[in-house]
Amino acid sequence: MSVRCPVLLCREENAYGAELCAGCRTPLAGYARLHTYPAYLFNRGLAAARAGRLAAARDCFAAVVHWCPGDTEARNALALAGLRLGDRAEAHRQWTEVLDRRPGDPKAVRGLAQLAEPAEASRSSGGPGVSGPAPGTG
Repeated sequence: MSVRCPVLLCREENAYGAELCAGCRTPLAGYARLHTYPAYLFNRGLAAARAGRLAAARDCFAAVVHWCPGDTEARNALALAGLRLGDRAEAHRQWTEVLDRRPGDPKAVRGLAQLAEPAEASRSSGGPGVSGPAPGTG
């Protein structure tokens, strides 16, 4: 029995129970565990953000993005959490990546537009909203 690497550019066949992919060194066991819970982590991040725990929210969104790099909703949420924590460079990087993956994404477009505004205007507007279905559901 074997396990195929989940990384699309790799897809290496690995022995069942392998910790790392033989082709790309992706941590297979960790990927399998996280792949089971991306919606949970995303929703946990949303709850933390709504409760004002922005660092915890950022960490949840970053975990989803780390293991599910194509999840643009989690990337949008990570960018917004970064922006609200004062990390404009990280917000810019994440929203740019969203637009590379999904051109015209309205949340990323609004976020980058907000970053282009003076810092004082950004604080008073409250920023672009994070909403939408959990990863894998929409």
